[in-house]
Amino acid sequence: MKKLFLSIAVVGAVCLTSCGNSQQAAQDKGEAIKAKIENCSDPDSLKIYVDEAKAYADELVKAGKDDAAQTFIQEVEPAVKAKDATAAGAFTALGLKAKADSAYEAAKEATKEAVDSTKAAVNAAADAAAAKVEQGKEAVAEKVEQGKEAVSEKAAEAKEAGKNAVDAAKTKTAEAAQKGADKVKDLLGK
Repeated sequence: MKKLFLSIAVVGAVCLTSCGNSQQAAQDKGEAIKAKIENCSDPDSLKIYVDEAKAYADELVKAGKDDAAQTFIQEVEPAVKAKDATAAGAFTALGLKAKADSAYEAAKEATKEAVDSTKAAVNAAADAAAAKVEQGKEAVAEKVEQGKEAVSEKAAEAKEAGKNAVDAAKTKTAEAAQKGADKVKDLLGK
């Protein structure tokens, strides 16, 4: 059991050390390139060191560390300009590229936010339209129901009126038949 805990502790320490060392190594790499450029006196070597510095700045940009790349460029550029002004132009272009990349990312994020906002607005409008359609359907259904009730009431009234007319006709027919029977009796009885 002690060996297991000791093994875990050793692995954890190695991981922490390696993570710290990788960050330290990246910082040391930038410092080493900067020192090479500051101490360089050969123009050909300077061009090689400038290329290393550009590659290192590109690595930082690719890793999403635009600010660190910009800071590195600003620290190295004065030394390069002092030794070879033409080589410093490469850093200016690199700095502009980093700024353009940063602006592109910001514009991309703003566009995504605008698209999301537009989608939300469209969905809200669609929901509102669906609610209006539902209200319209309910209003039409209510009117249809009222129409059915009115037709039903009128049909009941007509049925009652028809029944009353039939009853009245039966009564009149019965009365007429009775009168006729009475007249026949009177005529026979006389």
